Amino acid sequence: MSPKPQLDLFAPRVASKPATPQKESAASKPAGPEMRDLFDTSFSADDIAEWELLFRDAPQYNYHFKRAQIASAFDRPLHKKLIASHAFERLREISFLGAIDYLFHPNGRPANIRHSRYDHTIGVALLSQQYCRLMGLSDADRDLLGAAALLHDIGHGPFSHTLEPEFARRFDLNHHQLTEKIITGEVELDLSVNHLLVKHGVDPAEVIALLSKKSTHPHASLLSGPVNIDTLEGISRTKTYVHSHYVHCHPRLLLEAAVKLDDESLKRLDKFWQLKEDIYRNFIFGPMCFATDHLCREFVVENAPDFAANDFLLTEKAFLLRHPTFKKFLFSLKSRIELDGVAEVIDPKISAALMDPHATKVPKREFHINADADVKSFADLGNRYYEEKNSFLRRVGNLTDLAQQAAAASLFD
Repeated sequence: MSPKPQLDLFAPRVASKPATPQKESAASKPAGPEMRDLFDTSFSADDIAEWELLFRDAPQYNYHFKRAQIASAFDRPLHKKLIASHAFERLREISFLGAIDYLFHPNGRPANIRHSRYDHTIGVALLSQQYCRLMGLSDADRDLLGAAALLHDIGHGPFSHTLEPEFARRFDLNHHQLTEKIITGEVELDLSVNHLLVKHGVDPAEVIALLSKKSTHPHASLLSGPVNIDTLEGISRTKTYVHSHYVHCHPRLLLEAAVKLDDESLKRLDKFWQLKEDIYRNFIFGPMCFATDHLCREFVVENAPDFAANDFLLTEKAFLLRHPTFKKFLFSLKSRIELDGVAEVIDPKISAALMDPHATKVPKREFHINADADVKSFADLGNRYYEEKNSFLRRVGNLTDLAQQAAAASLFD
């Protein structure tokens, strides 16, 4: 019997149909500010044109994977069984960007198609397979790197990074710890993962070393370097929240560029590194997303007795069933966040002196390129691309106050 042909999850670009004009209701309210005005002016027509030039004839990237596609794309028995495990299946109900996924409609309006940690992880694992093919790696390396890719987010709790800081502060729980416990078989959530790794000759300790950036494996930078498969897939996916119709940073082409490393490839990677800074500065740490995450954490703090450590093991569906008041609060944010309630504080000393109760620390990440660095291999990319992590204070008003109306509600429609 001939082997079953593999489906290409990176299918060729299909000409998209023109968008159907939205019918205007006579009673409709005036449209709010455009999303592009909110998140950045950097994604300009010139910026999009540059992406088009750097990624000519880029194939369409599929951000949502069907079971039949996955079954065909993964041919290693270990990978197939890890994907079928309970712990991995749970990621279908863990949102990619947490509470933000409940307020935005990426990749479709008004279908409300949410990105999940499941789809993101499948995308990362596909990049791992692509890398192994490009480098001609052995089956043993394919099993190890693919397993690490499939398990890198296996420990995420409900609402991902939105609520994790509170679980970490109150219960000393985070997704890195849970990931390790799942891999070593120390948690009842799913004992099969450890068994599968051992059965197929993959050392669980080496998987953990790869994910914790402590591995000496010659290809460890695939998961730990600045340009790694997790960030290649994740930043490309996040860009769809801002500009669903201009997604040219194809993760597979970026990975190929990171392996090829000619002048054209470095231009693509430079553009991606600049995009990563734009995404963090203007979206993930931007006013709207910051306020959303901050207020959800604040709700958990104010209702601390209602939440327990084992909530971290739940899917989001189960979490919302267990905490209906949080569910009601989460969905109320869509109509109650007001942009004017979020303001940056330029001078931390001024804020501290005023003892502003609404000022909170916000991460700040700056991404730099050392164009003079010698880059001859994937592992050398850390010499060219690096980042600085700082923080600043931002004031968040009492956005949960019922008196504050939905000045920006139309942004989510």
